[in-house]
Amino acid sequence: MQECRLCFYLQPVNKAHLLNLFKELLWVSITMMLVYAILYPVTQKIDYIYYAVNSAFIFVTLTYFRWSVTFKSLPFFRPAWIRFAVFTLNIVMFFYFAQKEQQFLMFYDSFYTEDFGFPKVIMYDEVKDELFAYLRTEIILFGTGSLLMIVALNFRLLISWWQYYKQRANALLEG
Repeated sequence: MQECRLCFYLQPVNKAHLLNLFKELLWVSITMMLVYAILYPVTQKIDYIYYAVNSAFIFVTLTYFRWSVTFKSLPFFRPAWIRFAVFTLNIVMFFYFAQKEQQFLMFYDSFYTEDFGFPKVIMYDEVKDELFAYLRTEIILFGTGSLLMIVALNFRLLISWWQYYKQRANALLEG
């Protein structure tokens, strides 16, 4: 007799899993508010074309830093297939983010506002200089930070695999 697949989803929700889900959603919402606050000086002055990519830089930097530090307490990283999927996605994301950061810095060298978006307000040279200085600092900080945090999380994933298989090998040798 085949067991009902729907029965798995109808089981009572574990309070610990619900609390972990709530904490993660809270952290994601705090991170999204920080992304908005960091990009607000840019979006206030121009219709920023690269908002999504730049938001991803900031989001990955902040989230992956938190995940790297609190790795053992994150229940969604316990299944091996999730760790493998995140590891593989991180490799692709690393090269994509490196290419985008290089593209941003190349646009910064051309020093045209229209490369980043159309101005919403009249911008004199001093305002453009301040905007580009802020944008350059923000892109270098969070673009490079996202690359470093991707590497840090991948190292953390490799360490967890190594610890797991070392523990299994020791158990086989002892037993």
